[in-house]
Amino acid sequence: MRTIFEERFENVLDAAREGERRCLNASRWGGEPVLMVVDAALDSIGLSYFNIVVPRVKRFHETFVKTGRIRSFDDLKNATPDDPDLARILNNRRAWGVAIGVSGVLDNMRKDLGLRSDLEVLKNWAAKTSHTVWRHDPVGKVKGVGINTFQYLRMQAGVDTSMPDKIIKRVIEREFGVKVGDDLAFIEEMERLSARIGYSQILICWAIWLRESGMGKGEWEKFSR
Repeated sequence: MRTIFEERFENVLDAAREGERRCLNASRWGGEPVLMVVDAALDSIGLSYFNIVVPRVKRFHETFVKTGRIRSFDDLKNATPDDPDLARILNNRRAWGVAIGVSGVLDNMRKDLGLRSDLEVLKNWAAKTSHTVWRHDPVGKVKGVGINTFQYLRMQAGVDTSMPDKIIKRVIEREFGVKVGDDLAFIEEMERLSARIGYSQILICWAIWLRESGMGKGEWEKFSR
């Protein structure tokens, strides 16, 4: 099965390995937790990831992070979804509400746990929670956070897991015959598939996203950080 996977995803494996490395090291977006949350929040509304989400996360970085306006969860939680500067990046209150709500939860968690940094609390949260309890998790309770957003944020924070989005489910069914209707059961099937193939769940997800988006070798660097 490993050979089949490598043959079918050969053109994107190098880029998928880079995505895997950055996720497992919690170093996506230069290791900026605020950008990881913004990424997951903007992705939560079903936009094209490489064509829309990634450029807008970069614009958020230029507009807010580099200028020092929003550099922490504490900063972001005090923003409003109606902020005109946020709207210029993406005019969607729901997405910004997710980013602001998740930032508030994580900032409160950081203070309660006595942790020093946003990255520490993000990694701590991601490692200690589980997809099986996502509806009861403080982050999962934020309005607009679904299982895909929940899991994608955990992946960016270093947890080797997967998200049951429609692209991944469609490809896994087509390529490997795995068909599971329930999202939680699908995540568990992905754990088993990962063990059989010998690649991390994160790498499998990135390989699928990259190939289905038409990316070739080296092209991912044009879109991500």
